[in-house]
Amino acid sequence: MNLRQLEIFHAVMASGTTVGAAEALGMSQPAVSNAIRHLESVVGFALFERISNRLVATEEAKLLYARAEPIFQLQQTVNQSAADIKAGHIGRIRVVATSEVTESLVPMAMREFLERFPEVFVVLDTKPLHNVLEAVEAGIADVGFAIDPGERHSLILQPIDELRTVCVCAADSPLSSLPFVTPQDLARERLICPLSGTRIAMLLEEAFRKSAIPYEPKVEVRFLNAAARIVQEGWGAALLDEVTATSGHYSDLTVLPFEPRIPRPLTAILPRNHAVSRHSREFVKIFTLTTGTRIAEIRS
Repeated sequence: MNLRQLEIFHAVMASGTTVGAAEALGMSQPAVSNAIRHLESVVGFALFERISNRLVATEEAKLLYARAEPIFQLQQTVNQSAADIKAGHIGRIRVVATSEVTESLVPMAMREFLERFPEVFVVLDTKPLHNVLEAVEAGIADVGFAIDPGERHSLILQPIDELRTVCVCAADSPLSSLPFVTPQDLARERLICPLSGTRIAMLLEEAFRKSAIPYEPKVEVRFLNAAARIVQEGWGAALLDEVTATSGHYSDLTVLPFEPRIPRPLTAILPRNHAVSRHSREFVKIFTLTTGTRIAEIRS
């Protein structure tokens, strides 16, 4: 098995079709199909099945794809480095964050950082939490920022602050007159909550259980800014972090503290197994300062 075969296999897995892989690689569709058939003969097992005219990866293909992914992450890193060198950038920092942090906090830090280091080229990427962790771990990103990152022994997780969990509801909702919201208050509400299996979802479920109230969200979302937007459309109440709720995009909604208090750790994510650049450390310092200012404004 050579790198070109792996590249074609990776493209088919990523696009889900031989046509999409052919477009991505600048090849013909028959050439991609032939390459996959040849790869199957090399590895000795089927990689794809056709079911109802759809290309479906086998379990063996999924396992091979997972094992090959670090190769392509490294390739992405090398390609980015080559592009930066070609562009003549003096310095570079690659930042990755979850959507809530990107929307609410990163822009302030970015402005301060670029005013202090105008010669530095910055790449900002927004990804789901598990991809943020993987990007820093693989060296695709220099520093990451996320809420509730959990544990990751291969990474340095540097605490920045503890955000509060809040409830957002329509201004005319009966909830809006309360000083704070409890699971009992939400027993009959149409709830929009974080995705099942995440740390915050499990903590919310525990809070409801201890209050003897069933935890039964009607909608679950990966990105909590989407939850606030659904409430803006006139449906339900959402449980999310205080920074997202007060980002300025949802000023028409009422934001209420949620009790019992469920902290949401805001964390900088740095690699453990290789050196952290000066620019990365400076960005974390600036992010910490600007975030502290923003949170103080929220709570004042």
